Amino acid sequence: MTLDPRTPTRTSLPRLLAAPAAGPVVGLTAAVLATSVGAWLTEPGPVPGLVLPPQLVEFGVPLARVLLDVSLTAVLGLGLLPLLFSRRQAAELRPVLALAYRGALVAALCWLTAALVSVVLQTAELAPVAGVTATTLSDYVRNFSGAQALLATACVAAFAAALAGIGIRAPGQLPARLLVVTVGVGLLPLLATGHSGELSARWHDLTMVSLELHVFAATAWTGGLAAVAALLLTRPALLARALPRFSGLAGGCLAVVGATGVLNAFVELATTPGVRVPAALFSSHYGQLVLAKAGCLAVLALFGGHIRFRLLPSVARGHRTVLAGWIAGELAVMGVAFGIAVVLSRSGVLPAGG
Repeated sequence: MTLDPRTPTRTSLPRLLAAPAAGPVVGLTAAVLATSVGAWLTEPGPVPGLVLPPQLVEFGVPLARVLLDVSLTAVLGLGLLPLLFSRRQAAELRPVLALAYRGALVAALCWLTAALVSVVLQTAELAPVAGVTATTLSDYVRNFSGAQALLATACVAAFAAALAGIGIRAPGQLPARLLVVTVGVGLLPLLATGHSGELSARWHDLTMVSLELHVFAATAWTGGLAAVAALLLTRPALLARALPRFSGLAGGCLAVVGATGVLNAFVELATTPGVRVPAALFSSHYGQLVLAKAGCLAVLALFGGHIRFRLLPSVARGHRTVLAGWIAGELAVMGVAFGIAVVLSRSGVLPAGG
């Protein structure tokens, strides 16, 4: 048997990156890898007399959190997708909207599962000797705000799944609008128990608002881009309508993420006793992670600028472009930034060697 030389015998990397699902898959993979590497690099050394939890738990806690964040991001992105079109286009969009709501349902269930798994893993982390029992779970939930926040966001995830189910039966913009609001509500308990909850009263209110804006903007930007990649890349007519609107949204999100990120990092460093700014950016794990995240943001600005000013005009005219590959690259960098953010939320302002 003789093979036709024009027939490809294997799938090339450019072809893989051009697939609609490539971008979200690449982004998820990058987030998991970045979280794993970051958790390993910042893992504290053994303390005499202190029993450490198993390695599976040590690495499972941040991985469960990044999966929670990615699932939540997918719900928001899929909720934003219908809002990139006018109501007059509802009939034409019905098949795409049904897919978006089905995806949101799956993502909401993953969000719910990741939140509950996180409660179990964090219980194992805090009680390595006793292990996870009904008593230790009850004590953890009753005494730690982090567990209460995870249970609260799990309830919000269940509500988001119900909204997605309604959207599947009656595709339209109202369930999408409610999903966007629901994700914002689901973020609040998670953020309230992070670094902002540990700051002095002088900075607490400002940093809470700043952190909510920071995380919501980053989530909307990433989730929206992944939804566009997964559902619109193979629909050029719809892509030409949606991408200009999303590009404007992404530009605003970039500005918000950058401004609030600088503010949050400055407040965290400036309110830590014995820490000098900007020296701590280079001498602590926290500062180094902030610099790495800032580097990701700079790369994302370059990616976004190229898509907006070089590729968007061709997409609007219905011409073929290499947009899929650029989106996959942007989502990969976003995944790395998400992984860094998860590790950052678990790192104090300690010396890099400590």
